Amino acid sequence: MRRTDPVRTGHAVLITGGCGFVGTHLAACLARQGRRVVVADRLAWPDRLVESARMDVASFAGCVELVRAVEPHVVFHLAASSTIDSAFSDPHASLVTNIGGTMNMLEAVRTVRGDRARFVLASTDKVYGELIGGAYMETSPLDARGVYDVGKMSADNLVRLYGDELGLPVTTLRLCNVFGPGDPNIASRIVPRTLSRLFDVAGPLPPVIYQGSMAHGRDYVYVTDVVRALMKVAFDPRARGEVFNMAPAAHRTTLDLVEELIERSGKACEPYDRDWADAIRKNGYEVVAESGLPSALEKQHCDATKLGALGFSNQVSMCEGLRRTIVSFLPY
Repeated sequence: MRRTDPVRTGHAVLITGGCGFVGTHLAACLARQGRRVVVADRLAWPDRLVESARMDVASFAGCVELVRAVEPHVVFHLAASSTIDSAFSDPHASLVTNIGGTMNMLEAVRTVRGDRARFVLASTDKVYGELIGGAYMETSPLDARGVYDVGKMSADNLVRLYGDELGLPVTTLRLCNVFGPGDPNIASRIVPRTLSRLFDVAGPLPPVIYQGSMAHGRDYVYVTDVVRALMKVAFDPRARGEVFNMAPAAHRTTLDLVEELIERSGKACEPYDRDWADAIRKNGYEVVAESGLPSALEKQHCDATKLGALGFSNQVSMCEGLRRTIVSFLPY
């Protein structure tokens, strides 16, 4: 493990995968609250607002060394192969990270910190598989099928094992589709992929929609609300040993979301560049053949009543979240 900053002993919050999309937002928020934050990632932390450690969760020895050095009070485990595309293109590496990395961190925390640290897993609604009925409940069967989905489901089950059988204080938050500024996954996630084309430096390009995905339904939530939910379940004693579905800001089909992004993006850039706005609307979107990935789930929707019972509710609406995200892409 190579550290880019000295890691001090004492109470700390540790974030694995902290240089990722959600991790960077979470680390910055915790640091602003005055908490001691240590980010662990294969990448380097971009600034010195928090402490950072370069490491790979696939190394058990590295995980143990990290936990011993940091002595965390809370561990947010976000390190993962984070997209369906990357998991499908390299299934072995994805499963090593998503399953093996989770097991390594759980065992490192259990052996070094025991019940003195809360382990919080950022899971996914994809662990449920295809939706049958109106909404996933936390008690719904887990029926994941794809490489990414099964890896996350296995991590989900490992966390439950360490909580129920081995006494580790654990909590799991099953996320839906997260969007917001700073998401680097422009090749695979629908919001940044669409906006990266609408605001291409060479001029607006039509967003791409895969033929079979136009009617797929997904829950969406803005990234700062995910950060708030993660902190809620981490620091609320009522959340120990529990699993929670993330509260969605809204539900959209792929086609509806792309059309909404086109309309809102046109309005956002109209005061600065009327020609660009007109081109966005004129281009519309492009329907293409399937991506070559395995069949995606047709519909996903979470019931978040349980999270609401902790007093949590989203602060950022779908409309406002899209506005903020579009603004982050504007070149003006």
